[in-house]
Amino acid sequence: MAAINWRDEHIISKERIAFTNRELKIPGIRLFATQRIQNAISPLVPHFHENAFEFTLVTKGSMTFYTGGKEYNVPGGSIFVSFPNEVHSTNHVPIAINNIYWFQVEIGNPENFLFLNRETGKRLITELFSIDKHIITTDNKEIRRITEQAFQLCEEGGNRLQIAGYILIFFQLLLAFSRKPRYHHAPDIERVVVYIRDHITEELFLDDLAKTVHLSTSQFKQKFCHIVGVPPRTYINERKVEYAKKLLLEGHSVTDTAMKLGFNNSSYFATVFKKHTMQTPREYVALHSGNEITPPPPILNFFSLYTDIPSRYETRISAARSISPARVYSSGLWLMPSRLGTNSMAVSRNPAKICAS
Repeated sequence: MAAINWRDEHIISKERIAFTNRELKIPGIRLFATQRIQNAISPLVPHFHENAFEFTLVTKGSMTFYTGGKEYNVPGGSIFVSFPNEVHSTNHVPIAINNIYWFQVEIGNPENFLFLNRETGKRLITELFSIDKHIITTDNKEIRRITEQAFQLCEEGGNRLQIAGYILIFFQLLLAFSRKPRYHHAPDIERVVVYIRDHITEELFLDDLAKTVHLSTSQFKQKFCHIVGVPPRTYINERKVEYAKKLLLEGHSVTDTAMKLGFNNSSYFATVFKKHTMQTPREYVALHSGNEITPPPPILNFFSLYTDIPSRYETRISAARSISPARVYSSGLWLMPSRLGTNSMAVSRNPAKICAS
């Protein structure tokens, strides 16, 4: 299937609200949208965004993306980065229960980008090109607050400079977090995540997981949800469903798969499986058995207007957290990195109730 040059339209519905540049009138912002999904919906087909970054912030739940031959599971509190002209999809995986916000950022013209002068706009776009990963783990709380405030202003038809100021702070936080390892602020939760993945075929009890990190069960559930973006039981079930797909396609029966993964019975397993995939286990096998999943077409090379990328930065995330949008513009360039280096840039990349349980 050929990749689509995807262009979103303005929409206001129960599950999705999307503002295009026509409504926003903010230079450089092609789209600002949000989506709240209560039940799994159809997968995203292979597509790309011509000359535009796309940043998807998952605030609750999780989302799976596929690009460059790799699958990326993006938990709550994380951002998925799609680079300009990069083909991506969900690789036949239905979009799971989640809340997301996403930006599409035009890079073709730095003139007046986010109402900044040309040089500052070009520097910011160059910084975005310096991001070297697809998943960026954030603090969730702060970056979510900034994003929600910006979107609320969009819904109210608020001041465009103020909206652009919030978006600029979002980008500065994004860049700061992009230089940190995943779960850098919660090594105890990282240990639990690794343990879950290594013991996914076992019956996992939240009380036991909480004890391993010396927290009460309620404290553990709250912290896990804050860091990972979904409750621990939801995360465990998501991982079990992914492993179940492999077992089913290897020829294991539904009952055998349920037992191997620690479910009490096949009926409950089938219910969990369908909630996360939109299909029963038998429907999944019938659809995928004997069919190789074809990866999306190769990524298109993105344009080479910005040939220099920063190599090292001084990032003051605490300052970015405390500054108001008005001060961003009144203080000139101070929020931008104070030291830039240059390297040659390669022109192609390889490419609910959420917290209640």
